[in-house]
Amino acid sequence: MKVNTRLFINSVIFATALLLSLNLHSQIKYDDWFTDNQMRVDYYHSGTDKTEYVMLKEILKEEYWGGTKTNLIDPYNFGSYRVNIYDSETNTLIFTYGFCSLFEEWQFTEEAKDLQKGFPESMVFPYPKKPIRLELKSRVFEDNSFKTIFELDIDPADINIKQEKLVEAEYKKIHYSNTYDKALDLVFVADGYTADEIEGFYKDVEKAKDYLFEIPPFKDLTDKINIWAVAAVSMESGTDHPHERIWKNTALNSNFNTFGSERYLTSSDYHSIRNYADLVPCDQICVFVNTDTYGGGGIYNFWNITGAKNEYYLEVFAHELGHSLGALGDEYYTDEVATEDIYNKKTEPYQQNLTTLVDFDSKWKDMLDKDTPVPTPVTSEYTSTLGVYEGGGYQAEGIYRPYINCKMKALGYDFCPVCQRTLTRIIEYHSE
Repeated sequence: MKVNTRLFINSVIFATALLLSLNLHSQIKYDDWFTDNQMRVDYYHSGTDKTEYVMLKEILKEEYWGGTKTNLIDPYNFGSYRVNIYDSETNTLIFTYGFCSLFEEWQFTEEAKDLQKGFPESMVFPYPKKPIRLELKSRVFEDNSFKTIFELDIDPADINIKQEKLVEAEYKKIHYSNTYDKALDLVFVADGYTADEIEGFYKDVEKAKDYLFEIPPFKDLTDKINIWAVAAVSMESGTDHPHERIWKNTALNSNFNTFGSERYLTSSDYHSIRNYADLVPCDQICVFVNTDTYGGGGIYNFWNITGAKNEYYLEVFAHELGHSLGALGDEYYTDEVATEDIYNKKTEPYQQNLTTLVDFDSKWKDMLDKDTPVPTPVTSEYTSTLGVYEGGGYQAEGIYRPYINCKMKALGYDFCPVCQRTLTRIIEYHSE
């Protein structure tokens, strides 16, 4: 499946970044700055392959802030965009997180060279008690610096902030381990399931839970994960197949053939997805689409989407969750992808399972056996060896992966030790 793509972390050793972040948010107490609600800023992200701008749609007050109340300053620096929240009066940085989006993937298509286009997105964070300044930054492809693309002053008492629920839907707790501020909340939302098919959606989610809790690292972290199922009912069954001229009226407007790739299943109706997902406490959005066609997509801290009626859907879902939860990159390099080359080999990718060797110290070098050659040859001798294997991120040369085969490369394999470490860190971050 496609990955959350293009941009890259600064050359900072993970442990140092984590320590600095811990020092910062040890000084920030949640109750000093935030309520239990969530603020959601909806906007349109528009531009071309070389330009981008943001148009505000609306601001909403929602019932649940589903995230951690302990870790308020994100230590990972993953993703192409960075949200910074400052207290207006003191200019104190009180919350940060990173994410990727469908817009940035579109920027690497041929279409983006000749056309301006806009995609809906949202920024979500705990509802502030006092006026704030919101800052949205975009990472620059060429040199990894951040540029500010949008700023907004928000008074949480503003009467124009919407407070009504925009949709209604039944939902169920599929697995509940702890309060939502001390667990990773995976929220599954139905698309293409009619009212008569919703029971099938719940069964599909139950199967996904059972599968996820059988594979590492999730099987050892079940006490840190909550799973919810939100039954968004669609008028018609299935999803759009534009290349076959098939169009369906569904709740979340999912579709195959994204950016010309037949199996790339996405939805550009992000605000509708958030409307349903935010009915419950939410850290990760997982959309299950009622189709037997193979396909899916995953974008970091945005959503993952899976066709839930084909025989491989459980493995596809886990792969896409690797993208959306762990910011993991695709490790394959021979399949068709929907965009042009998206990695700058002069910099180090933020995806923890890929390296250009520009700053390998910040990746899995600490996990390598001292006798493992770098790069590592793809031979039977190293089939189960953590190494540095050339080929990944859709490119056969210049990008390296940690294992010959991994769930981020092919079906039928577990996540490799590097991917497992990354996913474990993220889950523990959300559940502290």
